Amino acid sequence: MFTHPPRTFAFEILALVLVLVSAYVGCNRTPPNPNAPIEPGEYEVRFETDDLSSIAQRAYGDMELWYCLLNANPELSKRPGFNVDMGETLTIPRKEDLDSNLPKSIFPKELPADYIIMPGDSLYFIAQGCYGDREQWDVLYKANRTKLSARVKEDKRQIIAGEVLHIPALPYVEDSLQEE
Repeated sequence: MFTHPPRTFAFEILALVLVLVSAYVGCNRTPPNPNAPIEPGEYEVRFETDDLSSIAQRAYGDMELWYCLLNANPELSKRPGFNVDMGETLTIPRKEDLDSNLPKSIFPKELPADYIIMPGDSLYFIAQGCYGDREQWDVLYKANRTKLSARVKEDKRQIIAGEVLHIPALPYVEDSLQEE
């Protein structure tokens, strides 16, 4: 018959009990709920389905307030689609503290360049910001026609925030500057 010294046997039993309790507690933990409300403060992105709209829905009950989260987390405005990354920490303001202004559009200083469409932008607005002439919207449309739908040609405001547009340089802009 195999015998253990009393102390060693007691420690083995204690270790086994701790392992079993840990396993039981771990198995009975409620998994995080991707639809659970989000409280104001810091929020760590935990779900593949997390985006600004779904986070706004869970935090404020209104997915249309996503751009307020963009204002609170301006680093996201530099990413196509304003995508959030797993493990990233976002600031979730209290509803009464939300900045409901549309995020500011930042136009490229040199062309050609890529531009991330901001909420409230239109092709007219982007052409004015990039070329100084809103009537150059058709240059933007032609340069991005594979990304833009036909409805955008009918209504220049039908572009989608977060999409990336290519802004081509205009040769005659450079020529007109040289003549002055």
